[in-house]
Amino acid sequence: MGEKSRRIWAFVRKDFIESVKNRSILIALILPIVASVLFGVLDDVQAPKNFSLAIYEETESDFTDYVMDSAMNFVVTAVSNAEDGQELVRRGEVHGFIEVQSEDEFMVFLDSGRPVYFFALSEHVRHLVDTYLGLPLRYDLEIVAVGNTTVSRSVLPVWITVTMSMIGVMVVSGIFAEEKDTKTIDAIGVSPAGYGELLLGKGLFGVLLSLLTVVIMLALNRVVGLTVSGWLALGTLTFFGALCFTSIGLLIGVLASGQSAARSVATMIYFPLLFPALISDLSALTRRLAGLVPTFHVFTGLESVLLHGQGITDVLPEVLSLLVLTTALIFAARITHRRMVKANA
Repeated sequence: MGEKSRRIWAFVRKDFIESVKNRSILIALILPIVASVLFGVLDDVQAPKNFSLAIYEETESDFTDYVMDSAMNFVVTAVSNAEDGQELVRRGEVHGFIEVQSEDEFMVFLDSGRPVYFFALSEHVRHLVDTYLGLPLRYDLEIVAVGNTTVSRSVLPVWITVTMSMIGVMVVSGIFAEEKDTKTIDAIGVSPAGYGELLLGKGLFGVLLSLLTVVIMLALNRVVGLTVSGWLALGTLTFFGALCFTSIGLLIGVLASGQSAARSVATMIYFPLLFPALISDLSALTRRLAGLVPTFHVFTGLESVLLHGQGITDVLPEVLSLLVLTTALIFAARITHRRMVKANA
Protein backbone atom coordinates (compact mmCIF):
# COMPACT_ATOMS: atom_id res chain seq x y z
CA MET A 1 0.00 0.00 0.00
CA GLY A 2 1.44 3.35 -1.04
CA GLU A 3 1.87 6.38 1.14
CA LYS A 4 -1.10 8.07 -0.54
CA SER A 5 -3.40 5.12 0.22
CA ARG A 6 -2.24 5.09 3.85
CA ARG A 7 -3.14 8.74 4.25
CA ILE A 8 -6.58 8.23 2.70
CA TRP A 9 -7.29 5.29 5.02
CA ALA A 10 -6.08 7.40 7.93
CA PHE A 11 -8.82 9.91 7.10
CA VAL A 12 -11.36 7.08 6.95
CA ARG A 13 -10.28 5.65 10.32
CA LYS A 14 -10.37 9.11 11.87
CA ASP A 15 -13.93 9.69 10.67
CA PHE A 16 -15.11 6.28 11.91
CA ILE A 17 -13.62 6.94 15.35
CA GLU A 18 -15.16 10.41 15.52
CA SER A 19 -18.55 9.14 14.33
CA VAL A 20 -18.59 6.59 17.16
CA LYS A 21 -17.89 9.36 19.68
CA ASN A 22 -20.46 11.69 18.14
CA ARG A 23 -23.81 11.02 19.81
CA SER A 24 -25.82 12.79 17.12
CA ILE A 25 -24.37 10.58 14.40
CA LEU A 26 -24.83 7.44 16.50
CA ILE A 27 -28.47 8.24 17.16
CA ALA A 28 -29.06 9.04 13.48
CA LEU A 29 -27.62 5.63 12.53
CA ILE A 30 -29.10 3.51 15.30
CA LEU A 31 -32.70 4.77 15.09
CA PRO A 32 -33.40 3.54 11.52
CA ILE A 33 -31.71 0.21 12.27
CA VAL A 34 -33.77 -0.31 15.42
CA ALA A 35 -36.94 0.80 13.64
CA SER A 36 -36.38 -1.69 10.82
CA VAL A 37 -35.94 -4.48 13.37
CA LEU A 38 -39.00 -3.48 15.40
CA PHE A 39 -41.18 -3.93 12.33
CA GLY A 40 -40.21 -7.60 12.52
CA VAL A 41 -42.50 -7.85 15.53
CA LEU A 42 -45.39 -7.35 13.11
CA ASP A 43 -44.42 -10.40 11.05
CA ASP A 44 -46.45 -12.69 13.29
CA VAL A 45 -49.33 -10.25 13.68
CA GLN A 46 -52.30 -11.13 11.50
CA ALA A 47 -55.97 -10.27 11.58
CA PRO A 48 -57.34 -10.82 15.08
CA LYS A 49 -58.55 -14.38 15.62
CA ASN A 50 -60.20 -14.03 19.01
CA PHE A 51 -62.94 -11.57 19.92
CA SER A 52 -64.80 -10.71 23.07
CA LEU A 53 -68.50 -10.13 22.51
CA ALA A 54 -71.40 -9.14 24.75
CA ILE A 55 -74.94 -10.18 23.75
CA TYR A 56 -78.33 -9.10 25.03
CA GLU A 57 -81.58 -10.65 23.78
CA GLU A 58 -84.75 -8.59 24.19
CA THR A 59 -86.87 -11.53 23.08
CA GLU A 60 -86.24 -15.19 23.66
CA SER A 61 -84.01 -16.65 20.99
CA ASP A 62 -81.14 -19.05 20.71
CA PHE A 63 -78.73 -16.58 19.11
CA THR A 64 -76.38 -16.50 22.12
CA ASP A 65 -76.23 -20.30 22.22
CA TYR A 66 -75.68 -20.38 18.45
CA VAL A 67 -72.68 -18.03 18.69
CA MET A 68 -71.19 -20.01 21.58
CA ASP A 69 -71.57 -23.30 19.75
CA SER A 70 -70.59 -22.29 16.23
CA ALA A 71 -68.01 -19.49 16.67
CA MET A 72 -65.02 -20.89 18.51
CA ASN A 73 -63.08 -17.62 18.26
CA PHE A 74 -65.62 -15.63 20.29
CA VAL A 75 -65.63 -15.17 24.05
CA VAL A 76 -69.32 -14.42 24.72
CA THR A 77 -70.70 -12.57 27.72
CA ALA A 78 -74.46 -12.44 28.23
CA VAL A 79 -75.72 -9.17 29.73
CA SER A 80 -79.07 -8.38 31.31
CA ASN A 81 -79.78 -5.13 29.45
CA ALA A 82 -78.62 -3.09 26.48
CA GLU A 83 -77.12 -0.31 28.59
CA ASP A 84 -74.70 -2.72 30.29
CA GLY A 85 -73.56 -4.10 26.92
CA GLN A 86 -72.92 -0.65 25.48
CA GLU A 87 -71.04 0.37 28.62
CA LEU A 88 -68.74 -2.66 28.29
CA VAL A 89 -67.85 -1.52 24.77
CA ARG A 90 -67.26 2.07 25.87
CA ARG A 91 -64.91 0.91 28.65
CA GLY A 92 -63.03 -1.33 26.23
CA GLU A 93 -63.84 -4.51 28.15
CA VAL A 94 -65.33 -6.17 25.07
CA HIS A 95 -64.73 -5.64 21.35
CA GLY A 96 -68.40 -5.53 20.48
CA PHE A 97 -71.99 -5.80 21.71
CA ILE A 98 -74.95 -7.32 19.86
CA GLU A 99 -78.49 -6.42 20.87
CA VAL A 100 -80.98 -8.98 19.56
CA GLN A 101 -84.17 -6.94 19.26
CA SER A 102 -86.22 -9.66 17.57
CA GLU A 103 -85.72 -12.92 15.71
CA ASP A 104 -84.48 -11.08 12.62
CA GLU A 105 -83.57 -7.64 13.94
CA PHE A 106 -80.12 -6.88 15.40
CA MET A 107 -78.19 -3.82 16.54
CA VAL A 108 -74.41 -4.05 16.76
CA PHE A 109 -72.07 -1.77 18.73
CA LEU A 110 -68.34 -2.00 17.96
CA ASP A 111 -65.35 -0.33 19.59
CA SER A 112 -64.11 2.19 16.98
CA GLY A 113 -60.98 2.84 19.04
CA ARG A 114 -59.51 -0.44 17.78
CA PRO A 115 -59.60 -0.16 13.97
CA VAL A 116 -58.14 -3.61 13.31
CA TYR A 117 -60.76 -5.29 15.50
CA PHE A 118 -63.51 -3.00 14.24
CA PHE A 119 -63.23 -4.00 10.58
CA ALA A 120 -62.50 -7.67 11.24
CA LEU A 121 -65.32 -8.02 13.76
CA SER A 122 -67.85 -6.26 11.54
CA GLU A 123 -67.30 -8.91 8.86
CA HIS A 124 -67.49 -11.74 11.38
CA VAL A 125 -70.74 -10.47 12.91
CA ARG A 126 -72.34 -10.02 9.49
CA HIS A 127 -71.39 -13.59 8.56
CA LEU A 128 -72.67 -14.91 11.90
CA VAL A 129 -76.07 -13.26 11.47
CA ASP A 130 -76.36 -14.48 7.87
CA THR A 131 -75.65 -18.08 8.83
CA TYR A 132 -77.91 -17.88 11.91
CA LEU A 133 -80.83 -16.72 9.76
CA GLY A 134 -80.01 -19.29 7.10
CA LEU A 135 -79.43 -16.68 4.39
CA PRO A 136 -77.62 -17.98 1.31
CA LEU A 137 -74.23 -16.48 0.51
CA ARG A 138 -74.48 -14.17 -2.49
CA TYR A 139 -71.02 -14.99 -3.79
CA ASP A 140 -67.89 -16.96 -3.04
CA LEU A 141 -64.79 -14.79 -2.72
CA GLU A 142 -61.36 -16.20 -2.06
CA ILE A 143 -58.33 -13.95 -1.55
CA VAL A 144 -54.95 -15.56 -2.13
CA ALA A 145 -51.73 -13.91 -0.94
CA VAL A 146 -49.02 -14.22 -3.56
CA GLY A 147 -45.50 -14.50 -2.15
CA ASN A 148 -44.37 -14.81 1.43
CA THR A 149 -43.14 -11.26 2.10
CA THR A 150 -43.07 -10.39 5.78
CA VAL A 151 -43.97 -7.01 7.22
CA SER A 152 -40.35 -6.25 8.10
CA ARG A 153 -39.20 -7.18 4.59
CA SER A 154 -41.90 -5.00 2.99
CA VAL A 155 -40.70 -1.84 4.78
CA LEU A 156 -36.98 -2.62 4.51
CA PRO A 157 -36.52 -0.86 1.12
CA VAL A 158 -37.85 2.34 2.68
CA TRP A 159 -35.56 2.12 5.71
CA ILE A 160 -32.49 1.34 3.63
CA THR A 161 -33.19 4.27 1.30
CA VAL A 162 -33.83 6.65 4.21
CA THR A 163 -30.70 5.52 6.05
CA MET A 164 -28.32 5.70 3.10
CA SER A 165 -29.56 9.11 2.00
CA MET A 166 -29.29 10.39 5.57
CA ILE A 167 -25.69 9.18 5.92
CA GLY A 168 -24.64 10.67 2.61
CA VAL A 169 -26.49 13.98 2.78
CA MET A 170 -26.53 14.72 6.50
CA VAL A 171 -23.54 12.93 8.03
CA VAL A 172 -20.91 13.26 5.28
CA SER A 173 -21.66 16.93 4.63
CA GLY A 174 -21.37 17.73 8.34
CA ILE A 175 -18.12 15.81 8.78
CA PHE A 176 -16.49 17.53 5.81
CA ALA A 177 -17.65 20.98 6.88
CA GLU A 178 -16.40 20.32 10.41
CA GLU A 179 -12.84 20.34 9.06
CA LYS A 180 -13.43 23.99 8.11
CA ASP A 181 -14.66 24.92 11.59
CA THR A 182 -11.69 23.29 13.30
CA LYS A 183 -9.27 24.81 10.75
CA THR A 184 -7.95 21.31 10.08
CA ILE A 185 -8.53 21.83 6.38
CA ASP A 186 -6.00 24.69 6.37
CA ALA A 187 -3.33 22.42 7.85
CA ILE A 188 -4.15 19.66 5.37
CA GLY A 189 -3.70 22.08 2.50
CA VAL A 190 -0.01 22.54 3.33
CA SER A 191 0.61 18.93 4.37
CA PRO A 192 1.70 16.05 2.11
CA ALA A 193 -1.89 14.76 2.18
CA GLY A 194 -3.50 17.62 0.33
CA TYR A 195 -7.11 18.46 -0.31
CA GLY A 196 -7.68 15.72 -2.87
CA GLU A 197 -6.89 12.93 -0.43
CA LEU A 198 -9.17 14.54 2.13
CA LEU A 199 -12.03 14.51 -0.37
CA LEU A 200 -11.37 10.86 -1.26
CA GLY A 201 -11.13 9.89 2.40
CA LYS A 202 -14.43 11.56 3.29
CA GLY A 203 -16.11 9.98 0.28
CA LEU A 204 -14.76 6.52 1.08
CA PHE A 205 -15.90 6.90 4.68
CA GLY A 206 -19.45 7.78 3.57
CA VAL A 207 -19.70 4.83 1.18
CA LEU A 208 -18.28 2.32 3.69
CA LEU A 209 -20.49 3.59 6.52
CA SER A 210 -23.56 3.29 4.28
CA LEU A 211 -22.68 -0.23 3.13
CA LEU A 212 -21.89 -1.35 6.68
CA THR A 213 -25.22 0.00 7.94
CA VAL A 214 -27.11 -1.75 5.12
CA VAL A 215 -25.36 -5.05 5.89
CA ILE A 216 -26.38 -4.73 9.56
CA MET A 217 -30.00 -4.01 8.59
CA LEU A 218 -30.10 -6.99 6.21
CA ALA A 219 -28.61 -9.29 8.84
CA LEU A 220 -30.93 -8.15 11.65
CA ASN A 221 -33.96 -8.56 9.37
CA ARG A 222 -32.77 -12.04 8.32
CA VAL A 223 -32.69 -11.36 4.58
CA VAL A 224 -31.84 -14.73 3.04
CA GLY A 225 -32.92 -16.77 0.07
CA LEU A 226 -31.98 -14.33 -2.66
CA THR A 227 -30.56 -15.71 -5.89
CA VAL A 228 -27.01 -14.93 -6.99
CA SER A 229 -28.45 -12.40 -9.43
CA GLY A 230 -30.55 -10.95 -6.60
CA TRP A 231 -27.53 -10.48 -4.34
CA LEU A 232 -25.63 -8.91 -7.23
CA ALA A 233 -28.52 -6.51 -7.84
CA LEU A 234 -28.74 -5.68 -4.14
CA GLY A 235 -25.02 -5.02 -3.90
CA THR A 236 -24.96 -2.89 -7.04
CA LEU A 237 -27.94 -0.79 -5.97
CA THR A 238 -26.59 -0.15 -2.48
CA PHE A 239 -23.10 0.68 -3.75
CA PHE A 240 -24.25 3.20 -6.36
CA GLY A 241 -26.85 4.56 -3.97
CA ALA A 242 -24.24 5.07 -1.26
CA LEU A 243 -21.87 6.67 -3.77
CA CYS A 244 -24.58 8.97 -5.09
CA PHE A 245 -25.75 10.19 -1.68
CA THR A 246 -22.17 10.59 -0.49
CA SER A 247 -21.43 12.75 -3.53
CA ILE A 248 -24.34 15.00 -2.57
CA GLY A 249 -22.97 15.27 0.97
CA LEU A 250 -19.48 16.11 -0.28
CA LEU A 251 -20.88 18.77 -2.60
CA ILE A 252 -22.75 20.37 0.30
CA GLY A 253 -19.71 20.14 2.58
CA VAL A 254 -17.42 21.74 0.02
CA LEU A 255 -19.82 24.60 -0.67
CA ALA A 256 -20.76 25.27 2.97
CA SER A 257 -18.77 27.75 5.02
CA GLY A 258 -18.97 25.61 8.12
CA GLN A 259 -20.79 22.78 9.88
CA SER A 260 -23.80 24.89 10.85
CA ALA A 261 -24.35 26.01 7.28
CA ALA A 262 -23.85 22.45 6.00
CA ARG A 263 -26.50 21.09 8.36
CA SER A 264 -28.99 23.77 7.32
CA VAL A 265 -28.48 23.09 3.62
CA ALA A 266 -28.48 19.32 4.13
CA THR A 267 -31.79 19.50 6.02
CA MET A 268 -33.38 21.58 3.25
CA ILE A 269 -32.21 19.06 0.65
CA TYR A 270 -32.78 15.82 2.55
CA PHE A 271 -36.56 15.87 2.90
CA PRO A 272 -37.31 17.08 -0.66
CA LEU A 273 -34.98 14.30 -1.77
CA LEU A 274 -37.17 11.68 -0.08
CA PHE A 275 -40.59 13.10 -0.84
CA PRO A 276 -40.75 12.42 -4.61
CA ALA A 277 -39.97 8.74 -4.05
CA LEU A 278 -42.86 8.45 -1.58
CA ILE A 279 -45.46 10.06 -3.87
CA SER A 280 -44.26 8.59 -7.16
CA ASP A 281 -47.35 6.40 -7.58
CA LEU A 282 -49.86 9.24 -7.33
CA SER A 283 -49.76 10.11 -11.02
CA ALA A 284 -47.68 9.92 -14.18
CA LEU A 285 -46.36 13.42 -13.47
CA THR A 286 -45.16 12.60 -9.96
CA ARG A 287 -43.46 9.46 -11.28
CA ARG A 288 -41.59 11.48 -13.91
CA LEU A 289 -40.54 14.00 -11.29
CA ALA A 290 -39.44 11.22 -8.94
CA GLY A 291 -37.19 9.86 -11.68
CA LEU A 292 -35.02 12.96 -11.29
CA VAL A 293 -33.92 12.06 -7.75
CA PRO A 294 -31.71 9.10 -6.74
CA THR A 295 -33.90 8.04 -3.82
CA PHE A 296 -36.60 6.92 -6.25
CA HIS A 297 -34.24 4.64 -8.19
CA VAL A 298 -32.73 3.17 -5.02
CA PHE A 299 -36.15 2.55 -3.47
CA THR A 300 -37.69 1.11 -6.65
CA GLY A 301 -34.73 -1.19 -7.24
CA LEU A 302 -34.68 -2.43 -3.64
CA GLU A 303 -38.39 -3.17 -3.81
CA SER A 304 -37.87 -5.23 -6.96
CA VAL A 305 -35.10 -7.27 -5.35
CA LEU A 306 -36.28 -7.64 -1.75
CA LEU A 307 -40.03 -7.97 -2.35
CA HIS A 308 -40.28 -9.55 -5.78
CA GLY A 309 -37.08 -11.56 -6.00
CA GLN A 310 -35.82 -9.92 -9.18
CA GLY A 311 -32.21 -9.94 -10.33
CA ILE A 312 -29.60 -7.65 -11.81
CA THR A 313 -31.09 -7.59 -15.31
CA ASP A 314 -34.46 -6.49 -13.92
CA VAL A 315 -33.02 -3.47 -12.11
CA LEU A 316 -30.67 -2.30 -14.87
CA PRO A 317 -32.79 0.84 -15.56
CA GLU A 318 -32.46 1.87 -11.91
CA VAL A 319 -28.74 1.06 -11.85
CA LEU A 320 -28.08 3.03 -15.05
CA SER A 321 -30.06 6.00 -13.74
CA LEU A 322 -28.04 5.95 -10.52
CA LEU A 323 -24.82 5.70 -12.53
CA VAL A 324 -25.71 8.80 -14.56
CA LEU A 325 -26.76 10.80 -11.50
CA THR A 326 -23.69 9.68 -9.53
CA THR A 327 -21.31 10.60 -12.36
CA ALA A 328 -22.84 14.07 -12.62
CA LEU A 329 -22.68 14.62 -8.85
CA ILE A 330 -19.08 13.42 -8.57
CA PHE A 331 -18.11 15.73 -11.41
CA ALA A 332 -19.88 18.66 -9.70
CA ALA A 333 -18.24 17.87 -6.35
CA ARG A 334 -14.82 17.62 -7.98
CA ILE A 335 -15.19 20.94 -9.83
CA THR A 336 -16.44 22.68 -6.69
CA HIS A 337 -13.62 21.16 -4.68
CA ARG A 338 -11.01 22.49 -7.10
CA ARG A 339 -12.49 25.97 -6.77
CA MET A 340 -12.29 25.69 -2.98
CA VAL A 341 -8.63 24.66 -3.25
CA LYS A 342 -7.83 27.63 -5.49
CA ALA A 343 -9.63 29.98 -3.11
CA ASN A 344 -7.57 28.66 -0.18
CA ALA A 345 -4.31 28.78 -2.11
